[in-house]
Amino acid sequence: MKFYLYNMKRSHKKKIVIISVILVLAVALPIIGNLIIENKISTLINSLPKHVDVVYSDINASMLSGNLELESPRIKVKGETTDSIIFSAELEQLRISDLSYWDYIFNDELSIGAINIENAIIKYSYNPLIENKNYSSNTFDKIKNSIHVETIAVTNSDVLVTNFETDSTLLSLPRFNFELSDFQTKSEPNKKQIPFTYKGFILEGENLKWSINAYENLSSQSLRITDSSAVFEAFGLKTKYTTQQLSDIINKERDHFDLTINQLTFKNLDYGFNTEDKFYLNSKRVEVDQPQAEIYRDKLVADDLTEKPLYSKMLRNLGFNLGMDEVVLENGYLKYSEKMNADSKAGTLEFKDLQASIINLGNIYGEKDTKINVKSLFMESSPMEVDWSFKVQDTADRFVFKTDLGRIQAEEMNQFTGPNLNTQFEGVLEQTYFTVNGNPYTSIVDLKVRYDDLKVIALKENGKDKKTLLSGIINLFVSNDSENKANDFRHSDTEQVERDTTKSVFNFIWLNIQDGLKSAMVGDGKREKDY
Repeated sequence: MKFYLYNMKRSHKKKIVIISVILVLAVALPIIGNLIIENKISTLINSLPKHVDVVYSDINASMLSGNLELESPRIKVKGETTDSIIFSAELEQLRISDLSYWDYIFNDELSIGAINIENAIIKYSYNPLIENKNYSSNTFDKIKNSIHVETIAVTNSDVLVTNFETDSTLLSLPRFNFELSDFQTKSEPNKKQIPFTYKGFILEGENLKWSINAYENLSSQSLRITDSSAVFEAFGLKTKYTTQQLSDIINKERDHFDLTINQLTFKNLDYGFNTEDKFYLNSKRVEVDQPQAEIYRDKLVADDLTEKPLYSKMLRNLGFNLGMDEVVLENGYLKYSEKMNADSKAGTLEFKDLQASIINLGNIYGEKDTKINVKSLFMESSPMEVDWSFKVQDTADRFVFKTDLGRIQAEEMNQFTGPNLNTQFEGVLEQTYFTVNGNPYTSIVDLKVRYDDLKVIALKENGKDKKTLLSGIINLFVSNDSENKANDFRHSDTEQVERDTTKSVFNFIWLNIQDGLKSAMVGDGKREKDY
């Protein structure tokens, strides 16, 4: 009996010891595991490249839940060849969920369910003294661990890009939200491409302000960009200065911009690097809703005498592949003003109720033409339609520009022709058609016009006072009516029009209109040859 009781007590003691050991291990192992993980993470952070500095106030790891938290982390990245900080981030907390500690401890692989960053202040300092390669993917190249994250989320954060030398703001994006899915580092990253892969992303922000150069700001009240679309609300492109301030600081002429777009949308967006490591940007359809643009040029400032290529050449030489299958502008307005005389106001051209479509805008369409169609009301009331086409891959840069202009009171053009050409008109242009066939240097215009009781008034240099004698002489040579028959037109019969290559294609079109009208009104009104 005593022996039985002894064995029973001994058995109970063993069970108690085993249970005690299990309990101790159950309590100790997670603690020990957590310490090991925290030490591993600290080692990983300390092993980052020297130009990457990460500090934090505390680290908490849970082996059981697979969660990791860094309290008040601060990240700084410096240029590799300088000691200049090019990137910094201040976070309240960095939370990592569903971290596979087994993969990390035994396989040196980081497999993570989610990384969440909230209320971060992210600052990037652009330093023009640092070569572009210092902004590349070198940091990813030096990370030895394979990293996979199902979701990376940044919420309610601020992004700020500043000029390193002046600390002036280049870009700000408050209330920045970003989510990236299925993030995976590449085993052998290509330096010309991003050093990781992902399945998709969503980027949202409010009150974007971007100083795109020394003269213009780009803005958007709100934006949403994904891997397949982009929407910008209340988009704007505006000159930083008033028209007079701009004229005072530039040494050669430059347009003053005031452009707003109610909504700018890119549908079926696709971008990245192709097999030749060349960047591409494609969209099936771009919608521009209610663009309102006012452009002003002070011609009293010295001319910009650099050569102005035509749009076909500009697109051909972009440096990356661009393909916008269709661009649609709806309910637009355009006002263009030129100031030619210090003593008179700027001449103005206005286009209201503007509707436009552009087909094949880019440099990937081979033998297909880029086609532009524009419909609007010119100078308040005259219906106008433009068809413009060119082939981007045509190195001769040939183009065709056709216009159909409806009935217009000639006086409506005087606000532009008076100050700019020292010429005014009286009468009615009932209908005007013209076609310009051109290249970068010359063109031929085929114009026909039907008008009634048209008179030309030559003005003095101030663009206001009439030169009575000269006006009388000019009108002796001008046929005041196209013909007695309502459907008869007067035709131009011009030779080649020479382009000033230091001026835009629109100046070239204007020269063709001038020559065509002059030929139609002063000549016999008949076309001697077909073009």
